[in-house]
Amino acid sequence: MCLIARHFENNGLPTIILGSALDILESGRPPRVKFLDYPLGFESGRPFDPENQLAVVGAALAGIDNMDAPGIEPLDFNWDEGWRMIEERNKDLVNQDLRSFRDTSPQYQTEQDRELAESKR
Repeated sequence: MCLIARHFENNGLPTIILGSALDILESGRPPRVKFLDYPLGFESGRPFDPENQLAVVGAALAGIDNMDAPGIEPLDFNWDEGWRMIEERNKDLVNQDLRSFRDTSPQYQTEQDRELAESKR
C-alpha cells in the first residue's frame, strides 16, 4: 500500500493512508498517514458505531487537505475497551498464534521488489 501511495503521489494524485500498525507505516514510509491507535482490524473505527466510524474516516480524509508535508500524524481517538477486548481474546489463543515474528525490517516478495524499494530511499 505504501509503494502504491508513493506512486500515485509522484503522479499528482494525493493519497492518505489510515492505519493502526505504526511499525509497518514507519517502515513503508507512505507520503501521508493518519495513525489510529486502535487494535488491528479496526482502522476505520469501532464496530457497530457509525458515529465513531464517520468521525475517524472524516478526520483521516481531512489529511489530504491539511497535511502539507509527508509524515505520520496521530488521530485523537481513544478506545481502551477495544484493547481490553483484544487482550481477552488473546488469553483464549495462548500458543495458537502461528504468524512470523514481526519487526521493523522490510520484507519483500521478490528481489526486484527489494531493489525498487531501496532505489526510492
